[in-house]
Amino acid sequence: MSEIHVAAEGWPPAKNEALSIFNREHGQRDRVFRLLEAAGRALQGSPWDRDEPRSIGLELVVIESATDRAPADATNYLGGVADVLQSNRRNADLSHFGDAASTSLYRDDSQIREVRYSVEHGDGPGYRVRIWVLGQ
Repeated sequence: MSEIHVAAEGWPPAKNEALSIFNREHGQRDRVFRLLEAAGRALQGSPWDRDEPRSIGLELVVIESATDRAPADATNYLGGVADVLQSNRRNADLSHFGDAASTSLYRDDSQIREVRYSVEHGDGPGYRVRIWVLGQ
């Protein structure tokens, strides 16, 4: 499979402070957990191979409503999502995420060579992530 799609409710995790986004005290903890769960659902029955060496693209589409505008900016969301979906989490303690802690879509965010970001208006908040293999 050359791409995988993840959809989640709520706002994406945003990388916005020095404290690791994986820290159990981080304000983004619930967002991180929701993304890990959504990625786990996307992987179920999927032939996506996160360990195959390759360059990938990452697309993030944030969905906001007319009354609920995204509280963070593109770079903070992209950084948060990219960190959460990699398996290289630099020895972070993720035990508070339970079984979802082992979920990842690629080894390291250094594999990301193309990025797309957009905001859509709809029944937000929510977001979609697409990861695809470049050159296929």
